Amino acid sequence: MGYHTTVPGLPARTLYRIWLMLVAGILMLGSGAAQAQEAVANAQYTDQVAIITGSSHGLGHELATLGAGMGMKLVLVDMRPEESEKLAAQIRNDGGQAMVIEADLADPARRADVIEQAMDAYGRIDFLFNNAGYSYLAKLEQMDLEQAHRLFEVNYWAYADLAQRVIPIMRAQGGGTIVNVSSILGMRPAPAGLGHYAATKHALHGLFQSAAQELAADNIKVFLAAPGGMKTKISQHSTGPMADPESDRAANWEDPAIAARDIFEHMQGDEVVFNPGYVGRQ
Repeated sequence: MGYHTTVPGLPARTLYRIWLMLVAGILMLGSGAAQAQEAVANAQYTDQVAIITGSSHGLGHELATLGAGMGMKLVLVDMRPEESEKLAAQIRNDGGQAMVIEADLADPARRADVIEQAMDAYGRIDFLFNNAGYSYLAKLEQMDLEQAHRLFEVNYWAYADLAQRVIPIMRAQGGGTIVNVSSILGMRPAPAGLGHYAATKHALHGLFQSAAQELAADNIKVFLAAPGGMKTKISQHSTGPMADPESDRAANWEDPAIAARDIFEHMQGDEVVFNPGYVGRQ
């Protein structure tokens, strides 16, 4: 390949190298700008206190991991706290702040304890991620009323109770954010056997779409994140006559880390109901 002089005193080879350096510099500037923009976006979460329920597995675990990376102070809540304890220890080893509360959210007294312990530890609550939940699998004619009531305590009443308890705290602070993890089954018909689970999700939509309007003037943002199927422990933790803990119907579903990132992104907007993950991209 030959080189020809295009600028007096500068061979084409030298000009080509200068051009490559300029392109590399522009790319680096673009990358730096993107990184700076991301840093600004993340800065708003630094030292913000977030309660995350159902933090040991799945979406809750991913929300906690993301929040820790952005400098949030975390209150991790789970009735099976072992994995949350490991995550909290790692966060503290990395210089962050995280505590774990073991709680069965079907018990209203434990829900009160969560808020009290969070306030004792950090003195404020900026984010509430209502995420804990499970599925009770039964056709209507198979329904055990006691088990169905317990499902609603965890999947619906705990969300309502915790949200009600943080409202005055957030109002006094000048604002806050409440994210309720629903499901696409709260927006579409559910398959046979999943009616009770879907009913809890439909109930969340009914309550929190109204709450979003009620709290807007207090600068308290309310969201309903309704993902599709994610790789979680939902099969292993299911109850009811149609449950099969040995099978894993979530094995080939979406990585919950994708939905977690989408949730943080959507919190920048004002759309109350959204579908994180692949459902939102269809």
